[in-house]
Amino acid sequence: MEIVYICPKSCFPLDLSSNKIFGAICVGIRAIYGEEELNEMLSLFHGNDIPFIISSAFPFVDGPKDEEKHHFFPKLITEPDKTEDLGSAKKFKKVEYVDESIFNGWINGKIAESAIIKVFDDRYKTKDKLLFSKGVELKFKLAVGDVPHNQLNRLSSRSDNFYYSKGRYFDNAGLFFLIRFFDDKFKSKIKYALRFIEDRGFGGDISSGEGQFEIKSEMKSTEMIDEPDEADTFTTLSLYSPTDEFNSFDKDRIWYEMVKLRGRCGDGVMKKSLLMLKEGSTFPIIDREFYGKVREVRPDPRRMVEYGIAFPIKVKIRMNGEE
Repeated sequence: MEIVYICPKSCFPLDLSSNKIFGAICVGIRAIYGEEELNEMLSLFHGNDIPFIISSAFPFVDGPKDEEKHHFFPKLITEPDKTEDLGSAKKFKKVEYVDESIFNGWINGKIAESAIIKVFDDRYKTKDKLLFSKGVELKFKLAVGDVPHNQLNRLSSRSDNFYYSKGRYFDNAGLFFLIRFFDDKFKSKIKYALRFIEDRGFGGDISSGEGQFEIKSEMKSTEMIDEPDEADTFTTLSLYSPTDEFNSFDKDRIWYEMVKLRGRCGDGVMKKSLLMLKEGSTFPIIDREFYGKVREVRPDPRRMVEYGIAFPIKVKIRMNGEE
């Protein structure tokens, strides 16, 4: 498993999900290697020879020591907790990401949502929707910003209205995402595609200076996630668009939230809207090599797809209230 660090240098997209990262990689592949190479890669994703999978991007915070980073992962979506501590439960509900030590304890069944809520005020603290232990001193800021824009009438060249796009300013923090390769020959292609996007920027407002970033260090292996040896559940670190495997899941053991993807292509044509399952959703493990698929949202002549393959991490569920 490889890790890529993104250090924003300007207002950056608020949510950098796996489908957006995949779309950016496709742009880079096409720009560097050509349309034929991109189509060949996409054909692999429509078959059983998927060359790699990617996660969504999550926050990291620089620690006080050089090269020290604290990584945060999505809060697991599991069976709702039945706690009497409503105050702590409300605070926990606002949390979006948990520190890697909490995440690793959670996926290994050492803690559960109820256990976190029970000692929430004594053991944990939150900042900018990130949860971490009180014994950890982190100085950072993830400020949401509104970037003003002027919209011009193309006929009169006069300003019609003012609008804002949302982004985030990172102070002593950044984003990271994970890649799991099944075909090593794609490593160099992805590296160069990311370098192209680094020069270009992420998002639709790059012409106004948004979405600028720097990749800190090349892709490198990481073992920060301590997956349990035995598990019958997985969580996804990417947006997930299930196929027929969804019918094979035990419906009493799936917990998820949905997000709707919609929007326009660069030429103004509306893309087909899709429902995806959010990062942190949990499902039973079944006999399947891959979960989800890349879905077409616009046919030829300008074909477009949305990435919906799960990035599975094994989870050993500890039932709420279990000691």
